[in-house]
Amino acid sequence: MAMTRVSRKVLQGGAVLMFTSLLAACGGSSGDGGDQQVSMTLATPTWNAGIASIAVSQEMGYFEDEGLDVEIILADSATTQVQQIATGQVATGAVSPEPVILGREPGKNLDLTYFMSYYKDNIYGLRVPADSDITSIEDLEGKTVGAISLASASVTQAQVGLREAGVPEDSVTFVAIGTGGQQATAVENGQVDALALLDTSFQVLENQGIELREIEVPGTDELTSGGLAARTSDLEEDRELYVKLGRAIAKGVVFSEANPEAAIELLFDAHPEARPSGLEDDVAVASSVSVLEARLANLGAEDDPYGAIDQRALQANVDFLLDAGELTEPVDPADLYDDSLIQDINDFDRAAVRQEAADHA
Repeated sequence: MAMTRVSRKVLQGGAVLMFTSLLAACGGSSGDGGDQQVSMTLATPTWNAGIASIAVSQEMGYFEDEGLDVEIILADSATTQVQQIATGQVATGAVSPEPVILGREPGKNLDLTYFMSYYKDNIYGLRVPADSDITSIEDLEGKTVGAISLASASVTQAQVGLREAGVPEDSVTFVAIGTGGQQATAVENGQVDALALLDTSFQVLENQGIELREIEVPGTDELTSGGLAARTSDLEEDRELYVKLGRAIAKGVVFSEANPEAAIELLFDAHPEARPSGLEDDVAVASSVSVLEARLANLGAEDDPYGAIDQRALQANVDFLLDAGELTEPVDPADLYDDSLIQDINDFDRAAVRQEAADHA
């Protein structure tokens, strides 16, 4: 069985792909085995346990079963992702709602539509060391908060939460602390008083023995962190392609939920760089399984049908951006999501996928 092609290069901009991916993104040519070549994008610098379900869809042949040869492109931000999708360089991507919603403002022409959920729930949050005297967001006044980057949605959410709580935003300092070991060092050295990070980042820190406690951020409970988006015109012109993509991705999520250990092993086999360094094999797997499980908790893996987006969640994101002052006029959430593909995306035998997961050695 031919393996799918994977790009491990982190792309910093859209133009790099113009000549290599334009036809593939639009469902143009076929690979050596006759499969339709397609590109999709994920906003992450490297392969990691949080996106193991995508590696499962590749390695278990779920994309190939749909007649697809899928290239996964790692992007530096959601902004880069929407540029790639909007210009036809990639067919789809798991994209956070902010640029999709902002692109629907009057006078803007970024006509992207979600066709299924991926990050169903809010993957961002705010936490403090377990022994911190900070017990609420109001206690952050005069404090320092660390984030992966200052452009992260976690920073925006924390800033809006501060405003909602009546805390002057300029009284809180946000600093970029990178990823992995940099985050742990920032906490252990007392460089930050709190962390505005992702679900998986928090789990990585917990795995390193750093106990954290959640701080509620007003206005974020109902948010979604997005899903699979495409150009509206592409969804209309090639509905079958997006059903196939969605179904293959859904199978990877169901498999991962049923057997996260197998999902991590498949990830490590395909992308050795995803394996935590300096750990024995069993510890590396266990550590990564906990990170994957933290992400699965926000994917809605057990939902039936899988991948449906609640318009109330999209409305919450619209309201949040209005409160943040980033959106100047309301956007109708019904315009952001096409739910007509969900039934066909779910047209597969879940029990059979779970059995594949259980049988995987």
